[in-house]
Amino acid sequence: MFRSFRPWMVAMALALPTLVSATHNRAAEIIYCVDPNDPLLYHIQIITHTRTSAPADRPELGIDWGDGTVDSLARVQIDLLPNDAQRNLYLGDHLYSGPGVYTLSMEDANRNEGVVNIPNSVNVPLCVKTVLVISPAVGANCSARFLNPPLQDACYQVPWVHNPAAYDPDGDSLSYALTICAGTDCAPIGNYSYPDQVVPGANNQFDMDPLTGTITWESPQLVGEYNIAFIVKEWRRINGTWINVGQVTRDMQITVRPGCNDQPPLVAELQDTCVVAGTTLVIPIQASDPDPGDDVSLQALGEPLVLSSSPAVFTAGAPNNPVSGTFSWSTVCDHVRLQPYQMVFRATDDAPLVQLEDYESMTIRVVAPAPENPTATPQANALALAWDPSMCTNAEGYRIYRRVNSYGFSPAHCETGVPAYTGYTLLAAVNGVGNTSYLDGSVLFGVQYCYMVTAYFADGGQSYASDEFCAFLERDVPLLTNVSVITTDPSIGQDTVRWTNAVDLDTVQHPGPYQFKLYRGDGYDLANTLVWTSTTHPYLEHPDTVVVDGGIDTRDGPHVYRVELFGGNGSTFIGSSDPASSVFLAAAPNDEQITLSWTANTPWTNTDFVIYRFDGVDFMPIGTSTEPTYVDTGLVNGETYCYKVGTIGAYGDPSVVSPLINFSQERCAVPVDLTPPCPPALMLDNDCEEPLNTLTWTDPNSSCADDTWYYNIFFSDSLGGAYQLVGSNYGHTDTVFLHVDGSSVAGCYVVTAVDSMGNESAYSNVACGDNCPEYELPNVFTPNGDHHNDAFVPFPYRGVDHIDLTIYDRWGQVVYTTDDPAIEWTGERKGGGGLVNDGVYFYTCVVYFKRLDGLEAKQLNGYVHILRGGSSNVN
Repeated sequence: MFRSFRPWMVAMALALPTLVSATHNRAAEIIYCVDPNDPLLYHIQIITHTRTSAPADRPELGIDWGDGTVDSLARVQIDLLPNDAQRNLYLGDHLYSGPGVYTLSMEDANRNEGVVNIPNSVNVPLCVKTVLVISPAVGANCSARFLNPPLQDACYQVPWVHNPAAYDPDGDSLSYALTICAGTDCAPIGNYSYPDQVVPGANNQFDMDPLTGTITWESPQLVGEYNIAFIVKEWRRINGTWINVGQVTRDMQITVRPGCNDQPPLVAELQDTCVVAGTTLVIPIQASDPDPGDDVSLQALGEPLVLSSSPAVFTAGAPNNPVSGTFSWSTVCDHVRLQPYQMVFRATDDAPLVQLEDYESMTIRVVAPAPENPTATPQANALALAWDPSMCTNAEGYRIYRRVNSYGFSPAHCETGVPAYTGYTLLAAVNGVGNTSYLDGSVLFGVQYCYMVTAYFADGGQSYASDEFCAFLERDVPLLTNVSVITTDPSIGQDTVRWTNAVDLDTVQHPGPYQFKLYRGDGYDLANTLVWTSTTHPYLEHPDTVVVDGGIDTRDGPHVYRVELFGGNGSTFIGSSDPASSVFLAAAPNDEQITLSWTANTPWTNTDFVIYRFDGVDFMPIGTSTEPTYVDTGLVNGETYCYKVGTIGAYGDPSVVSPLINFSQERCAVPVDLTPPCPPALMLDNDCEEPLNTLTWTDPNSSCADDTWYYNIFFSDSLGGAYQLVGSNYGHTDTVFLHVDGSSVAGCYVVTAVDSMGNESAYSNVACGDNCPEYELPNVFTPNGDHHNDAFVPFPYRGVDHIDLTIYDRWGQVVYTTDDPAIEWTGERKGGGGLVNDGVYFYTCVVYFKRLDGLEAKQLNGYVHILRGGSSNVN
C-alpha cells in the first residue's frame, strides 16, 4: 500500500525547471474515494494531461498526503488524445491516522512553454491540491470528479463555452469558483492573468457560473494557450447546516486558434425537472447552428449516464442542422436523493479548424412516490394511523405531519415533503420502512385532525406527501361547550359551565345508571377539585347539562373545568372530557388608549371576538377582532373604562352544537400617557472658525406627539464616547441650541424629547462636527511692565486640548515648562529663580488638538526673543 518517496524523483524534479525541452504539463487534478471497509483508507487518483511529444515523461508522480508524509504513485494507464496530447492516470492508496482536514497536493515541473497568461510558463511548475475532510460527522466521502476533459479549443474573437460536467458520487451539492493557477509549493503564480485580463476590454469577459460550473469567455482576444484553474467544493447538509466536506482544484488548458469564420452552435433551453422513482423520464434535446453549412452533433454528459444501477441512455441522430436527441432514464429507488443530478448536453459543430461547442445544463431530481392508502381510525382517546409500505425499501422511515382541519394540499411538481405554509407541523418520525403505523394520543374530542405522511431518506430527502386523511375521536365522553363568566367578583364570582353528552358511547359495554362529576382548577390547565356531582340517570338521552359554579374569584384569574362520566350507578369510571378554561381579559393602559388582550384554553377553536365597553348603563359592543387583542383609542386620560370580551367558536365536529359563545370577566383600566414622543430629527451647523456648534431639530408635536414639554441635549467629545447632558431647552418650540466645548467644536450630539408625563424619547440621530484647529506662537515679547506684549502667549487659537511646552536657553538648560495652551510666560525662570536675561530662547511644543476621532498631536519648534529695553531688574 505504501511506497517510500524515491530520492531520484526529487533530484529530477529539481533539475527539470532548467530543461526547456522537457516542457509537457497542460492539465491536472487529484480525486479520491474512501474505502467501503475502512473509513481511514482512501484510494487516490492523479490525472494529468501532457504533451505527448515532450521528452519529459512521468512513470511516477510524487504526492504530499497532507499529513506530513509524501509518496510516489505509479502511472497505470496512458490514453492518447488528438493534437499531441495524452491522459495519464496514477493510482495509490493512503491510510490516515485519524480524523482531520488534509490537503493533498501534487507539484510537477514544468508547464508547457508559451502559456499566454503565465509569464515564463516553461519554468513554472504545475501544482494542484485537493482537500479531504475525515470526520465521523461527515461519514464516508468521495470527491467530485469530471466527465469532460480539461483540454479545450477556442476560436479567436468567437464566444467560447465549456462545462466540466462534474458530479459527486455521494450526491453532495457542488459549487464552483475560479482561482489563480498554482506553481511552486502550490502558491498562486505571481503575475498570473485571468484570460479576460489579456487584452482587456468590454468584448473580453470571462466568468464561471457558481451553480452549474459553465465557463464562458466572450471573447478571446489573443491567439495562444491559456491555463485556468477552478475549485469544486462539496457541500453536505449535516444537522440542518450546509458544511463544506471537501474540494478539488482542476487546472485546465484552452488553446485559442486563429482563422475561425463560423459561430458556435446552440442547444435549445432546458428546464430543471423531477421524476418519481419507478417511472421513466424522457426528454427531447435539440440543437442547431447559425451557419447553414455546419452540421451539429449532440453528446450528453452527466452522472445518470454512469450509474451502476439502471443508468440513463442518450441517443442522438446523425450530425445534422438542426439535430435531435433523446435522453431516457428508467429510474429506480436507488436513485432517490436530496440533491438533484446534473445533466450537461453538448452540441459540437463540424467546422474544419476548431469544432465550436455549446452547453446546456439541467438538473433532475429523483423523488420517492408518496405513501399510499393512509387511514386514521378512532381508538378510545387516540387516533390509529396506518399506510402502505413505501415501494422504496431504501427509505429510513416515515414522517407524520398533522394540523387541525383540512387544508386540501396537493403538491406542485418537485414539491416534496409537507411545506410549512400548509399549517401542518411535524408530529412524529417512525423509523424503519416496514413500520407503517402510529398511534396519536395527543388529540382532543370534537376536533378534526388531518394528517399527511412522507417517506424520508438518510440524506434528509423526503418523498411526495401522501393524500390528506382526517378523523375525529368518537364522542364517547362528554364535551365541554361553555365556560363563561356571568359575575365578576373577587369572592362571589360565578362561571356558567355547560357540556354535551357522550352521544357515541356504547351503552351495552358501559351500562348505566350514569353520573357526572365536575372538577375545577385555577389557571388554564389542571382541574382536580370536585365542585359538583349530578344525581344518577338511567339513560344518557337527556339535554345538555348546565352548572353555575359560584362563590369564586373571577376577577383576578381564570378557572379551568373538566367533567367526568361514570356508569354502573356512578361506580365505574368511563371517561373524562378535555379541560376548558374561562376567558381571562387583561388591559394595558397607554396614552388615550387601552390595549386589551385575552387568553383561554379550550378544546374548541375560537375564531371571532366581540369587544364590549360599559357605557354607564350596560356593556355595549364597540368592535370585533379575529385575533385575541384589541386597541380602544380616542380615550380621555384619567377616566375609567370597563370592558368584557365575548368569544365565538366551534368544534371541528359538525355534530356538536355551534356557535359556542362565552364571555370573559369584566376588566377596568384608566388610560395614562406612557408613550414617549418620537425622537427629533437633529441637524448640526458646525462653524469651526467661530468656533460654534448650532444645533436645530424638529418638533415632535408637529408629527407624532401633542405634549412635548422640553428637550435634553447630550454631547460626546469624540466618536464612540459616552454622552453627557449639556443642556435642556424648555418649550416644544425651542429647537435651537448653541454649544462650544471650551474652544473646541469637535464632538457628537443627540437630542431627546420629554413629554408632560416625563416620558423621554429615544436618542435622535447622531450629528457630529469637527474642529479646524489653529495654534501659532510669536517670536518676540517685551516683559517690561508697560502692559503691552508683556507675556509670551499664542496668537488667537482654537480646538486645543492641551500642550507640552519646554523652553530652553542657549546652553540647553530648561527655563520654563507648561501644559496650558495660554502659556502666559512673563520671563520667570522655572522653579522661582528670578527673571531670565534678554536674548533668544528656543522651544519645543507638542500641541494636542481636539478632533472628532480623538486627540491629534502637532510638533512646533522655534525660538522667541525677550526684549525689555532699559529695564534693570534682570539677572
